[in-house]
Amino acid sequence: MILRDKILAQLHAKRASFLAFDDDFQLEAERYAEALCRLAEMSHDEVAGRLAGQATPGAWPTPEFDAARDLCLGFPPKWGNHEEARAWACEVLLSHSTFAVDGSQILPTNDFSIPVAAVQVAWFENAHTRDGLYTKDVAFDILAPDELTVEYHGERQVSEQAVNLRRFALEVETLCRVMRRLAAGRGPSAKLPLAFFDSSLVISFADRLQGRPREQYIDLVLELLRCSAAAGVPLVGYVDTSYARDLTHMLAHCFGLRESEKVHDAQLVSKLLAWGARTPLFVCARGSADRKQAGVLESFAEYRRGIGFVYLKTNAAAPPARLDVPLWVYERGLLDEVINLVRAEVIVGNGYPYVIEAADAAAVINTRDREAFYAIFQRFATEQGVDLRVSQKAASKARRR
Repeated sequence: MILRDKILAQLHAKRASFLAFDDDFQLEAERYAEALCRLAEMSHDEVAGRLAGQATPGAWPTPEFDAARDLCLGFPPKWGNHEEARAWACEVLLSHSTFAVDGSQILPTNDFSIPVAAVQVAWFENAHTRDGLYTKDVAFDILAPDELTVEYHGERQVSEQAVNLRRFALEVETLCRVMRRLAAGRGPSAKLPLAFFDSSLVISFADRLQGRPREQYIDLVLELLRCSAAAGVPLVGYVDTSYARDLTHMLAHCFGLRESEKVHDAQLVSKLLAWGARTPLFVCARGSADRKQAGVLESFAEYRRGIGFVYLKTNAAAPPARLDVPLWVYERGLLDEVINLVRAEVIVGNGYPYVIEAADAAAVINTRDREAFYAIFQRFATEQGVDLRVSQKAASKARRR
């Protein structure tokens, strides 16, 4: 139970800190908005010239930059109501297979004397045929003690990171399996399929990792990117609420601004875009927040500068979504078709890609599911003669609930 009066008292006591943060943000936002206007007046070559010599300027413009007046590529169709929009979306998606994968996990608990964890990954594939053909399924994987313990400073410890990595690996494995199957079954007249990855393809979270775990995540993303290119199946890393600062870093390099920690790309470009409009494609050239080591992209081999991004307005009242796309999609002239498929999925999903939403709903593990998993494990341990001890705290909780 939380007490409203105590919360309000604390908020009022720290009012000055909240106001100071907001003032700093507004000042930085104004400076960067002015710089964005200056950038919009420049050509691709002028921007590239200003960024020359910068190894990791955040972003590089592509040739689309010169076609985007005020950094906006508009979306011409206008509809009178949502029914008309859905009709357009259904026509765009017809016979295009779109699919997404998502996962959930059950982390090891200190309440059990024996560590156990689990990962569930679901996939949803919609063929968008007139007879409504789709596939939805899940894979469930249990991690035993030897898969959960790592050596750290000479001691064996249970690692939650092992669970996160297994989930990520299973998501990549599933996406690749579906992409290869679709590629094998495609005829010359088949319509373009599209894979959704419910996260950024740049995986900057790996910057916080060291050694082998960092390398494993990088290897997995490279496997995903290479599979997409080999299969000829476009891949979109969809980030609904992005806090990336690649464009703000680019602006700082172009105009000598102080690096911003508060202004994000999506906030910055939001006012430039009406629903359905997008920014031109930029090449991601992100560095590391830690100046002592190279950013994770520097280890992406042939994809070091092989991932592009656009911001797409998918909700009139919210900042745009970020779409990460392998550059081969643009180079093969498929980007506009891919963006249209994303728009259509967003319309069907009422503001969020339906295919990702469906995969997420199938993958989710709620509190009741976790309790059921722990109960099944306890029963299994008893039946198999495994000496599993449960903490008194957990036993007490079980009795009270």
